[in-house]
Amino acid sequence: MITELPIRLTPFFISLLLGLIIIPNMRLAGSEKKRFLPKNGDDAKDSLMIGGITFFPIILIALCISVSLPYLLGLTELRTKVEPSAMRIMQLIVGCSLLFVTGLKDDLNGTRGYVKMAVILIAAMMFPATNLWINNLHGLFGIGELSPYVGMPLTVLLTLYITEAFCLLDGIDGLSSGVGCIMLFTFLVFSVVYGSTLISFVSAATLGVTVPFSLMSFFSKKWRNTLMGNSGAYILGYIVSYHTIGLSHSNYMPEGMLMICLGALFVPMLDIIRVVSSRVRDSRTLDRPDRNQFNHKLIRTGMPSDVIPFCIACLMGAFVVMNTYGVLRHWNSNIILLLDIVLWIYIHGILNFFIHRHENKGFHRQWDKAYGEDSWYANIPHETLQRKMEIYGTMGLPSNMMTEDAIAFIPDGMNSFERNTKRAADLLVSSCCLIVFSPLMLLSYILIKLDDGGPAIFKQERIGRFGRPFHIYKFRSMRLDAEKAGPALSHSGGDKDPRLTKVGKFLRAHHLDELPQLWNVFTGDMAFIGYRPERKFFIDKIMQVDPRYAFLYQIRPGVTSYATLYNGYTDTMEKMLRRLELDLYYLGHCSWWLDIKILGLTFLSIIFGKKF
Repeated sequence: MITELPIRLTPFFISLLLGLIIIPNMRLAGSEKKRFLPKNGDDAKDSLMIGGITFFPIILIALCISVSLPYLLGLTELRTKVEPSAMRIMQLIVGCSLLFVTGLKDDLNGTRGYVKMAVILIAAMMFPATNLWINNLHGLFGIGELSPYVGMPLTVLLTLYITEAFCLLDGIDGLSSGVGCIMLFTFLVFSVVYGSTLISFVSAATLGVTVPFSLMSFFSKKWRNTLMGNSGAYILGYIVSYHTIGLSHSNYMPEGMLMICLGALFVPMLDIIRVVSSRVRDSRTLDRPDRNQFNHKLIRTGMPSDVIPFCIACLMGAFVVMNTYGVLRHWNSNIILLLDIVLWIYIHGILNFFIHRHENKGFHRQWDKAYGEDSWYANIPHETLQRKMEIYGTMGLPSNMMTEDAIAFIPDGMNSFERNTKRAADLLVSSCCLIVFSPLMLLSYILIKLDDGGPAIFKQERIGRFGRPFHIYKFRSMRLDAEKAGPALSHSGGDKDPRLTKVGKFLRAHHLDELPQLWNVFTGDMAFIGYRPERKFFIDKIMQVDPRYAFLYQIRPGVTSYATLYNGYTDTMEKMLRRLELDLYYLGHCSWWLDIKILGLTFLSIIFGKKF
């Protein structure tokens, strides 16, 4: 094993040397494409440059030299391991050649989408044609061995997905090289440790040529605007597909090796699904760049651009380490997959939290300028509104409040530490609840769709923290024409409201229509405990009578509230004003203990069927 190690790593050093010499001196001007650069997330204004055209030639040279070395050096044992791989080597060369020619044509002057898809499909079908296909899921989704009728199509689909994913990562983010380096290093380690000769040669050769491109993109300003191009991205995606299928197919690899391979691919694969689904949901063009990719989310948190590649590398490494540990400890594959999904959701929840925090800095500044810094941090004793106006201005209150009577300003009762801890607890609990209640949410979704065929999720703009609008989500419990006569309070008709649907009446009675608000809590628009958010239409009416509603903008609105327990849902202006008094009481006295008390009483009220 020790004597073979230098030979197995030879393709890495050959391709690394050739890459360092050739890649910096070979770029071409590609066809016009829209993309976002990682730096500042702005559109690229310079001409598009393609730097991955030399990937396939360099990999081919390094692979051919490395395969011939056992013969030239007389290493009989290693030669016997290489000889059975001749068919696989030819298959890889033919598949990569097809993709290279197609990708190069697309880089130069564009290629029709169906042509590219057909070529990738032909290259993907070469894996099963040479008897390389996913033949065992090792208990994933309760499935063990796969028949050829299932395993072969699955192999083709996975190859299509991974290859296109690398193309999309490169065309939108320029992250293909960094992601590829991490994956290839993982594959190289396992192929060397468990003695997979061809996979170690291919992974070493590909890693060697990918490293110089990543270094150039990171350190050279001229290369910041350089894409790998389809001529390089297709090759990288196809080879990563080969490693994923090959390692999971090998009998001498650990059982569950597929989960280790998926661990390396988990971040880009799920991110592609998330990005595409968001574009479908928002009715945007699928190939139109936006700032929703993973690296752009990191940018939106305020993280420096130079730190982002390192952060992504650490994140992908965490998935690989966790999956590897689970496989070597013989964990069930479904448990590993569930942990991957939970970790991925939790990471995005943390990112959303910091994105809101970073993007809210502008609102912080506006709030501090108008209301005073101490009204945000709430670290001073109560003062009168008159004193506040003398120092900070009117705090957005209308002129009819400028009377001689002093009106007490009510600050947030929590300090910054308590507030941040509350947000962390909301994030953790909401992420867990989204997973636990997902079957119930899916059932509710299906029942609403079957009831009248309309949209199951009701989305409405409400006013939240800092007076900023956001969309609140609920399961739709009313008919589609419920507000054809204009805005109306949701509970103005009581339990026998004719606007309620049959399913909606049941959901409303058991408070199941509020479940989608877990997403609002997860993203930071709401908290579990706060004040119930209202529409601007009704807030304007309240402000005409009692302008103190503006004080509530210091905190996040909540799924439940102190006022909901003791005042119920509002259906008249009188109740809305009484609710405001209770909300203001909560604002001035809010604490962890009070939140726990409200949450417990709300839970008991739901269990015992109390109407509110």
